[in-house]
Amino acid sequence: MASRSFLRSLEKGQILNALVEEVTSDREALCNFQGELLLISNQTGKKLKKGDPVRLQVLSLYPLQFQIFDGRGSQFKRVI
Repeated sequence: MASRSFLRSLEKGQILNALVEEVTSDREALCNFQGELLLISNQTGKKLKKGDPVRLQVLSLYPLQFQIFDGRGSQFKRVI
């Protein structure tokens, strides 16, 4: 999972280009950003597949929340 130093380095508004490593359920996926793994909750209704590129924008740091950066406002949340 993501290291503490990586999590502390995140900034609000930052965009992460990640890849889906594993889909654990219809509502959860494990994403890889430069070797850091993020378990996210998929609240978009969009099905993800292993290898899908995902652009995540950091919405907030406490609690850590992301949204898909595609202009549609679909949200993902870190669930670790």
